[in-house]
Amino acid sequence: MWFFSKKTIPIPLAVEIVVEVHNHVLPGVDDGAATMQEALQMMFFWAEMGYQKVVATPHQNTYMNPTTEQIETSYQKLTSQIQEQEIPIFLTTAAEYLIEPELKDRIPHLRTFGPKRYVLVELDFWHLPVWWERILFDLQAAEYTPVLAHPERYEYADRELLRKWYERGLPLQINLLSLANAYGKKAVHAAEYLLEKGWVSFVGSDMHRPAQIPAVREALQHKLLRKRLSSFLNPTLL
Repeated sequence: MWFFSKKTIPIPLAVEIVVEVHNHVLPGVDDGAATMQEALQMMFFWAEMGYQKVVATPHQNTYMNPTTEQIETSYQKLTSQIQEQEIPIFLTTAAEYLIEPELKDRIPHLRTFGPKRYVLVELDFWHLPVWWERILFDLQAAEYTPVLAHPERYEYADRELLRKWYERGLPLQINLLSLANAYGKKAVHAAEYLLEKGWVSFVGSDMHRPAQIPAVREALQHKLLRKRLSSFLNPTLL
C-alpha cells in the first residue's frame, strides 16, 4: 500500500503546463522507474504540481526495446494503481525513439501523442548521425510530426544548429532537468537560450526516478520558463 496525503498538496507550479510529455514512469520497462512504488511517487508529484495528464515515453531503440506487450502490461498495472490511489491524473503512452537506421522499420507502428501524431525522437548525444535529415523526412512523409527531445543536451548542438532545427519547423522539447543543472552548465545555457528565443514547443521532465523530483520542482520555478508558459503546446494535448 502507498501512502500519499492529499493534505500536503502545495499550490500547483505547473498548472499552465497541464500535460507531461517526456518521462520514463512505466515501471520495469526501460531505465526509468524500477518499481510500482517509484512510479506512483512520480505520478503523485505531477498531480501535486497541477498536471492533468502524463504521456509515458519509454525508450524504443536497439539498446532498450521493450515489447508492445511489456509496455501495455506495465501501463495497465500503473493505471490500476493510479485509480486505486485516487491520484487525479490521466496516464497514456507514447515512446521515445532514437534516430537510427532501424527506426525506418518501425515507422508504420510508432506510438504517437496529440492530434498531430507527434512522435518523440532523440539523437545520439555525442555525434550527429549523417542520416538524421532523411529519417525526419521519412517520418513526415508518413504523416507523423517528429518532436526533437532535449536539443539542449546534444554536445554538438551549437546555436546555428538549434536555429536550423527551429527554422525547418521541427518542434523542440526541452527538459526541466536541464534547467535545474542536472546535466551541466552547457545544457542549462542552451535550454535558457531556446527559451529566450521562443523556440520551445514542448517542455517535459525526462524524469526517470523519484530522486529527480526536487530538481524538477526547482526547474518549474525558473523565471524564463514561467515567462514562456503561454507559448508551450503542452495544453493542446488534453
